[in-house]
Amino acid sequence: MGLGSVKVHGKKIHVKDSLGLLRLNLSNLNIKEISEIKGLEKLKNIGSIDLYGNDLSDLRGLEVVPQLMQLFANNNQIKNFDGIQGLVKLDRIFLNKNNISKIKGLDSLENLQWLELNENNISEICGLDSLVNLRRLDINQNQIKEIKGLDNLRNLEVLILRRNQISEIKDLEKLSNLKWLFLDYNQIQEIKGLDTLTNIDTLHLDCNKITEIKGLDNLINLENLYLGDNQITEIKGLDHLKKLNLLFLGLNPIEGGYATDVMGREDVENLISSFKEWKNA
Repeated sequence: MGLGSVKVHGKKIHVKDSLGLLRLNLSNLNIKEISEIKGLEKLKNIGSIDLYGNDLSDLRGLEVVPQLMQLFANNNQIKNFDGIQGLVKLDRIFLNKNNISKIKGLDSLENLQWLELNENNISEICGLDSLVNLRRLDINQNQIKEIKGLDNLRNLEVLILRRNQISEIKDLEKLSNLKWLFLDYNQIQEIKGLDTLTNIDTLHLDCNKITEIKGLDNLINLENLYLGDNQITEIKGLDHLKKLNLLFLGLNPIEGGYATDVMGREDVENLISSFKEWKNA
């Protein structure tokens, strides 16, 4: 009997079972509207749909699969979130490489845990207040200038805002469950605003305009620190980081030729102490 199928432009596409989830792969089929997917409404148990590489401008028509849990629609022309407001079971949404300029219309998706909006036209973080179960948020390579609108995301563990136009680290105080923070390739000049993020394990601040290592004393669980390609001249401000196991400082104008990358707790400690000795000599 099979797991079901749809037709797109006369081509039959079968549903497949992968990792216990019924999945429908509709990538690269030149779909311009969801209505071109014939028989979609009959797939009562479909859990995942992949619409990668089509020519969709919106997602209207997906209302017929309210049980959908995972939506992949990267590399389209999608401008908004129309069509998914009723998909309250969604826990993962991937809308990278589209034309989205504003985050809105997600209020009903309280089960969402993973949201990716990389390479869009987003200039402001907003419209996320209801996503209280969100664990991962990716908004890389947009036009974001300011960190805000994240206060309600108390369960967030991964925040990735690399390649934006952010100049200041702020408004992260309430994200106490955060473990991975990526702010590389921005315009940050000072390390601050991280005092309450004591669960952070990995911090990416490489490729910014940072001149001094400071503001990290409370990050007692920090293991991986990326500070390469900044304007740092001294190795300091790291004494409290007893779990630090990986330190990237390459491409900084550090005195004495200490701009290097080290792995392993012993090597990190040796680098810190060696610089101190050289500085005090």
